Amino acid sequence: MKPKQKIRKPGKMAAPPPDTGIWGAIRYLYGKFWRLLVAGFLLWLPLIATLWVSWWVLNKLVFGIERLIKTAVINMRALGAQTPSLEFLTQLRYQPGLGILLAITIFLVSGYLARYLVGRKLFAFGERMVRFIPLFNRVYEAVVQIRDVFVTRQGTVFQRACLVEYPRPGMTAVAFVTSSEQGMVQQRKGRELIAVFVPTTPNPTSGYLIYLPPDEILDLGMPVEEAMKLIVSGGAYLPSHHGWRPNGESVSPEKEPPTPEPDETRETPPEE
Repeated sequence: MKPKQKIRKPGKMAAPPPDTGIWGAIRYLYGKFWRLLVAGFLLWLPLIATLWVSWWVLNKLVFGIERLIKTAVINMRALGAQTPSLEFLTQLRYQPGLGILLAITIFLVSGYLARYLVGRKLFAFGERMVRFIPLFNRVYEAVVQIRDVFVTRQGTVFQRACLVEYPRPGMTAVAFVTSSEQGMVQQRKGRELIAVFVPTTPNPTSGYLIYLPPDEILDLGMPVEEAMKLIVSGGAYLPSHHGWRPNGESVSPEKEPPTPEPDETRETPPEE
């Protein structure tokens, strides 16, 4: 009998043999160099971004106020030197650090006013004025909506993280319980329902509001902040690898969870 010949399927070409020469080695080293470079850059990127934002705020706000105070003192001293009736202005002296103290004072006073009714009315009036400014009101409303997602009457609009079967049975989604109060929706359905917000990835400010009975909601037992990081990262962020454990148990991020040992008591099937 003649040996069967392998019939090559049309449209598929065999992969070229790997280049083992000097150019292949150069390409390998070049690709490895760029992979290591990108990996190192991504490792330092969060720290670089944090330092850059901190320096920008420090330079524009704190140092900006510092420069403004220094310029004002110089101008007032010059005015006192030119005007005899204002000669007392020449006694003013600039003290470094006034910008930092003034910035801290502004933040403290704003926070103090925001906690009381008068301050809230002033801020509400300012918000209404801002909403009349074209183009700027769009940006302001977007920022306010993002703020209101996380802040509400009792600290956070997300009461706890949970797991629900969504959008169909068999699929699991990370969600947040937003309200357990029984209102019009529950009255119309005639049963107890819990308001659950299912956010989208990687933008958790949008999502879907669904109402589920309590027995269809599985408590995740994870802080809202950790669950939010999990959603924003698309599942790449694992809270257990960053020092968080259930029931408040905290471990070092460097310690990996122990790998389960193989079951030695399992009987192996007899060889035929």
